[in-house]
Parts: sequence; C-alpha cells; structure tokens
Amino acid sequence: MKILLVSDVEHEAFYTPQVRSLCEDVELVISCGDLPAPYLEYILTMLDVPLLYVPGNHDRPRETGEGRWISGPEGGISVDGRVVDVKLPGRATVRVAGLGGSMFYGGTSNQYTERQMRRRAARLARRLMRDRVLRRRSLDILVTHAPPLGIHDGKDRCHTGFGAFLRLIRRYRPRWLVHGHVHPSYGYDTEDRLIGGTAVLSVYGRRFLEI
Repeated sequence: MKILLVSDVEHEAFYTPQVRSLCEDVELVISCGDLPAPYLEYILTMLDVPLLYVPGNHDRPRETGEGRWISGPEGGISVDGRVVDVKLPGRATVRVAGLGGSMFYGGTSNQYTERQMRRRAARLARRLMRDRVLRRRSLDILVTHAPPLGIHDGKDRCHTGFGAFLRLIRRYRPRWLVHGHVHPSYGYDTEDRLIGGTAVLSVYGRRFLEI
C-alpha cells in the first residue's frame, strides 16, 4: 500500500489535476494537520481514496456556504483521539490512531499541556488495549501533529514534543509514528528516527510511505 502523507504547507501541484498522475498509486491519504480544509478536500476528490487527519495548532472550525460549522475537511475521517481501521479491497486492514494539537503556548484551540496530553493519550491507550485484547490487532500508524519529546522537536514551548507520545510508542509499538509541525527552516534534526521497532517520520509538505 502506498500512503500520501501531508502536513503544514500546501504542495502547489496537488491543487491541480496533476495530483492524479503524481499520486496514481496512492490508496490512502493521511494529514498531520495545519492544512486548509479545501486543499485536503480537493486531494480527496481527485484521488477518491480515504483521507484520515488530525488537527494542527493552527486549525480552526470553519463555516460552509450552507451555514454549517465544520472542524475538518468534509469527507475526511478524524482520527484525533480515535482508533480507525482502514480496509481496502484486496488489502490487509491498516489500524491508525491519532492525537492532534501542539504544546500549549497561547490559549487557543488544539493546544495542550503535557498533563492534558497525557490524559488524552491515556484515553486512547484504553481503546488500544481493548482492541488488542478483544481483536488481537496491533497499531500500525500513530498520527500526531507535534513530535515526540526529544525527537525532531525544538526548545521553544510551541515546538516542544510530548512525552506522552513516547509512552504510547513504548507500550503499543506502532510500526510508524508520523507527525508534522516542524519546518525544515527551523534547523531541527528531522531525519527519520527509530525507537524500538517504531519509525518516527517528520512530514513537511508531502512525502510517501510504502507499507
């Protein structure tokens, strides 16, 4: 399976019909946050594949032309605080969980203290444990906006990673953790990292993941 990972900045060609040829083998799109909903909806429409997402610290609810308020791209599936199974024809089921948002730095939505994120992670962990016991299914991909503490993160509060993510990695051992939030221009080390059996991937703009 080929997965398109997107986060933080739009790729110009993905907002044109060229996205079909650039992503012709893509079967799943995952957004790590901070992308305009219309951009994600365009990709979803053109590729006609499932789109999973978590919110970033800059994402806000928006009003549609019909006067409805929505918190994410229409047609997409939020995995924020959830566990979602993606079943594609002829493919094994892929289990994806997510935790959006960044470290608290100013009081707007999708910002959390470490303690708050630990609580969110604990609720997610209960779902993962239940599924592991009842369905004997392990976690394939953990999607976050912010990075784990000490990996790809920065020293300023906004870009500090979460220790709660490290605990999830060590306990549930997802094959991949994919995150956004960290821009290459910040000068951080964003090379792929391995924690136990979990590959931690930083996404800026777009990248592809083959599983």
